[in-house]
Amino acid sequence: MKQKLKVLIITIMALFISFIAIYAFRSVSNAIDQFRGSELAWKCFAIWIKSIILTQTVLVLGGLFLFVLRKPAGTA
Repeated sequence: MKQKLKVLIITIMALFISFIAIYAFRSVSNAIDQFRGSELAWKCFAIWIKSIILTQTVLVLGGLFLFVLRKPAGTA
């Protein structure tokens, strides 16, 4: 049961990270249409930072769930 739950958690993490990547690409393409010059660079930089923060949040939360499901060190 624990193994299936771990696979489910990792799959959900991968889906969230994929959604974040799609969101970033869509946001950048919208920014390219709306902004020019240095505003475009700052907007893309902000999207990049936001994507990193969201991805790290997904990884930390998923890691915490996986840590809770680990086997204790003394058991076989």
